Amino acid sequence: MTYGNKKTRIFINFYIIFLILLILIVITPVEGAIEQRGPIVNISAGEHTILNGENCPGFYYSTSTGTYYESLELNFSGDGLIDTGNATYTSKISYGSTAFFGKKYKVFENGLITENLVSYGSRDLQRGNDYDLGNGYKLVLRGVNNDSALLELQQNSVPVTTESLEEGSKFKFNATINGTKYTILEGTLSRVLDSKDPIVSLSSVSQYSTAPIEINVGDQYGSFEVTEATDKKIELKNRVPIRMQPGDYVTILKDLIDFRVADNVYRACSYNMTKDVIKSYQIKGTSLTVNRSDSSSDSCVWTADSFGMLYYDLENNFSTERLELNLNAEDDWIPEGGLVYESSPVKVPYKNPEMRNYGENAFDGGYSVLGWDGEKYAYLGDDQGIVNVLMDDNNSRCLYSGDEWDLGEGYTLRVDDIEWDKVHLTVLRNNATVYSSIISPGKSADLGTHTFLYNKTINGIDVPLFSIYVNNVLEGNGRSGVSLKYPLHFSESPLEIKVGDTFGALTVVETSPKIRLENENALNFGSDLEVTEAIHLGSFEKETGGNLNVTFFPFMNKVEKVDSVLPTVTQWTIPTMSVEEYLLGN
Repeated sequence: MTYGNKKTRIFINFYIIFLILLILIVITPVEGAIEQRGPIVNISAGEHTILNGENCPGFYYSTSTGTYYESLELNFSGDGLIDTGNATYTSKISYGSTAFFGKKYKVFENGLITENLVSYGSRDLQRGNDYDLGNGYKLVLRGVNNDSALLELQQNSVPVTTESLEEGSKFKFNATINGTKYTILEGTLSRVLDSKDPIVSLSSVSQYSTAPIEINVGDQYGSFEVTEATDKKIELKNRVPIRMQPGDYVTILKDLIDFRVADNVYRACSYNMTKDVIKSYQIKGTSLTVNRSDSSSDSCVWTADSFGMLYYDLENNFSTERLELNLNAEDDWIPEGGLVYESSPVKVPYKNPEMRNYGENAFDGGYSVLGWDGEKYAYLGDDQGIVNVLMDDNNSRCLYSGDEWDLGEGYTLRVDDIEWDKVHLTVLRNNATVYSSIISPGKSADLGTHTFLYNKTINGIDVPLFSIYVNNVLEGNGRSGVSLKYPLHFSESPLEIKVGDTFGALTVVETSPKIRLENENALNFGSDLEVTEAIHLGSFEKETGGNLNVTFFPFMNKVEKVDSVLPTVTQWTIPTMSVEEYLLGN
């Protein structure tokens, strides 16, 4: 694209979708990264935008107070261009706390911060079951006497500090780091149980890492450089221009925000490909605050723009899901019909040009796609259900005779034989053959002159369950292959959605022309309201200037193994606390 001549330049609007990886703790590394998309942002010349914890889930955000510290300010001097110094990451410091690259920190001194591992948590401490604080430090219960307890901080099993505390008293333990004493654990001894197996309960626990990070002016973080580190804030600016063109993959903040620009359209998607990967996590959407002290009714609406876990089609630029909350002026609860989730199908064309001749009802010329709980599904029709779209892309793949391709859900595509211009393909389900065909590219095929097609009837609908375009046969040195592209694969297990069905707190009231769910009964809102099976709605109250403000935020519960989040005894002991508190932050 040419930027010089304004009269002849084609003005192109880029759109960026921030897909942020929310990393709060590292428990068990797994393959791949957790990806999170944030708000859609225009990145045309002259655009200015600010991302922070309210609208960008990759940044730290307290779901109990609404406090956020981080912000990223972007100024675009050209289409997809940020000049040097025009991208500013700021971490403000308030009452000795801050956040840096998505995690909460305690500020020891200017430029010296340490991660806040636990905020206002609680746990039980037994004799013999020590509280591991990391780097050789641990808190040990030495004994109890009536309503008092003897707690000892140890490093490498050597006593550092021993304190006798009465029930209800506050405690604070310090460790010497780089020659200076800093607080690494504080809280309240809330209960003492004097028994044969003594135990104490700790509450309002805040634990800080014993491995602080030193941040100095001039330090570099990817393409950013620290320009300020004071008692007020930590500031980083981009030290080189940031440019984005179609097909590019650009890192903005290392290990936090990356931009990926689409190949065929002038929009982009941002992925966070962090090095840290966890199995258990929860991800929130944009927070919306309403004033409950006035006499007007209130409403909040979230779409894929404001809640990144909802489905969004980048190439075709549409989203289908919508979550809406409506509150009456006088009620302190959600009235009947006040909470709505709906998803409206959108017809999309096939990537394989020969599939456009598939003339069966719901799949004639394309198929209707919608999001359900953030996942991509094909819509079969009124009361017919929806099926997951397992594969639909432009990717090419080369297979050789005898090769097998795992398609998911027990399906496999196998190349049985290649002879001159013919290829024998077989679809297997759990190692049993379900369909075979010989395709001669350009001459004969199941559909058109190149397409291998296996269809199946699901709920009375003829579904092209798996199809692929056989591009050509490749002759090699004693080994032949086949070039395949446009793989399309639907699940054969439909999700039944009928009027009257319930999902979470909502009931299906409509299945055509869109799927719509509403609450049939009044609901109390709180820290965790299950909206559907995957979407939750959290909230917290805060009084400001005599007004009662309630902040609502949607989130998806992606906890895979609760035991791995809240173990009783692990190599790295985690205090007992709620899953929401631990994962979303407090």
